[in-house]
Amino acid sequence: MITATRLDQLHRRAYEKCIPINVTFEITLRCNLRCVHCYNFDRDLPYLPGRSREEELTDAEILRVLVEVRAEGCLFLSFTGGAALLHPGLEGFIRHASQAGMAVTVKSNGSLLVPATIDRIAAAGASAVDVSLYGSEAETHDSFVKVPGAFQRTIDGALRARAAGLRVRFSLLILRRNVDQIASMIELAARMGIPWSADPQITARYDGTRSSLDDRVDRESLDRLFRGPLRQLLPHLDEARTSVQCSCARSVCGISAFGEVYPCIGAPMPSGSLRRHSFHDVWCDSPALQWIRNLRLEDFPACRTCEHMAHCRRSSGVVYSNTGMYNGPEKFGEDWTCMEAEVFHRIHDEAPAIGGGPPLQGTASKETCG
Repeated sequence: MITATRLDQLHRRAYEKCIPINVTFEITLRCNLRCVHCYNFDRDLPYLPGRSREEELTDAEILRVLVEVRAEGCLFLSFTGGAALLHPGLEGFIRHASQAGMAVTVKSNGSLLVPATIDRIAAAGASAVDVSLYGSEAETHDSFVKVPGAFQRTIDGALRARAAGLRVRFSLLILRRNVDQIASMIELAARMGIPWSADPQITARYDGTRSSLDDRVDRESLDRLFRGPLRQLLPHLDEARTSVQCSCARSVCGISAFGEVYPCIGAPMPSGSLRRHSFHDVWCDSPALQWIRNLRLEDFPACRTCEHMAHCRRSSGVVYSNTGMYNGPEKFGEDWTCMEAEVFHRIHDEAPAIGGGPPLQGTASKETCG
């Protein structure tokens, strides 16, 4: 088993050498839920406007891409959607990837984790399942995903997956509507013996609609959470920080259901089509990816002189989704990312003993989709 120290070394080397060690592959936009925050499109619509299911990558194309990402150094592969478990070829993709030496995680809304499905993906070689959770009670969770009974199926599915030997993690999305249930969601995960991550970031949708942002928590709620149930996740104070760059386009990338390469699945900046080019050619030669890799602090005008930078968890993918500008600030109302950094700064100044925990896990709402 790989040690935490060795894993950290791998990630640092991948970042320095621009090796896509982490790839998130969105294999379909099909989904059985209608989550309010869905980043792809308003789930009350039948499909992403202007596209069709028939345009999604074929099984043969997906298998070819898996070979290509492994050749470039991918070790940790996540299948997502939509609901990845709805893709009839998923079992074969998992087997292909695991036999090639990649550790495979399936991101799931949990409601599709029935015994037969769990047995198939475990036998194919999946090592982990990330399960989205939107409340500690059925009423909250089900009203958010707009499907009655989804909460209980999610809880049951997570337990089944763990019993089958898969590593299970709950992805808790922090919402305006569930902010008073975060503590009880953490308690629920603890009772089930399942680790969790948490994320307060929500983005505008790829179809251009912005109503998903209505569920972002406000300043007061964020402050209360990080002084309370999430205090262990208050990020380390980094007084030596000289960059706001994340791992986008360096050790991380995303691939859409239509074969577009993104800097990460949370940064939907089209950077090259895998239907026209190999993954190697896109990863090495894409002008968009090269531009991101060459960004320096001075290229982020809202960040370079910010007094809160040592406390910042900036996700440029979130900013890009919300504004269309990767290196800019959010322009619609209060800059949420800057507000979060200011809250963290104030908490550190007023109660420095609270800090010192690891950064929040997960990358925006993309990582909490089925």
